[in-house]
Amino acid sequence: MPVATVNGVNLSYQVDGEGPPLVLMHGFSTGLFVWEPLIDRLARTFQVFRYDHRGHGDSGNPPGPYRIQDFADDLEAFLNYFGLERVDLAGHSMGGRTALLFALQHGDRLNRLLLVGASGSAPESDPRERFEALKELAAAEGMTAVFDSDLYAFALPDAWKTEPARGAARERFQKNTPGGFCAAADAILATPDMRGRLGEIGVPTWACAGEHDAGPLAFAELCEKNIPKCTRAIVPGCGHYPMLDATEAFIAQLEEFIEATPNRSE
Repeated sequence: MPVATVNGVNLSYQVDGEGPPLVLMHGFSTGLFVWEPLIDRLARTFQVFRYDHRGHGDSGNPPGPYRIQDFADDLEAFLNYFGLERVDLAGHSMGGRTALLFALQHGDRLNRLLLVGASGSAPESDPRERFEALKELAAAEGMTAVFDSDLYAFALPDAWKTEPARGAARERFQKNTPGGFCAAADAILATPDMRGRLGEIGVPTWACAGEHDAGPLAFAELCEKNIPKCTRAIVPGCGHYPMLDATEAFIAQLEEFIEATPNRSE
């Protein structure tokens, strides 16, 4: 897989299709592969760029802790590497936090902002304790122990819970290292609170959540209320991974939004 070196980090990436650029950013502990079910459809319309974040998959693994700002800076450098002046930007979960921060800092480089299972602040209460416990488990017992733990079960889409998909997901997950895993968890735990700045986002925004994903559901509603050009989408019958567990319903709503909001270059 090709590599783009940005900010001193090698980012493994993949490009599919032709057309206006669309960048897809994955969430915590996954990788560019998480978007695979959508690529054939999206590549009919877009040139689709995907990459593994620092500390994930086949990308470089610099020492942590990381910050969401680091991921946003990597994204800016990635766009510059390919000479992409303005893109459609989609982010899932941690990638959604990154996309949101990037939109606040570099809104002039976006046509549309697509948030999937996203949040706009650091986790609190039980979710925060879960991340802290996962960090401890990763440091003490390694990545296989994390993947097989009840603590991590919340992060597994239904599509990965039975064999052979579970085995394939475990193999991909084991490309992560305890250091990179903990550094990325630190970024999530230190996410800046962006909820009060949502009104600054001027581009058409799609805030999507699975109907069983409580935190992102509440955040999608907040986006709808505060982002001037926001469309909220609820994907039925799924949780944190609507693109994997309800692919057809997810992409149908996404395509409807794209058709209704032509980008600024069209």
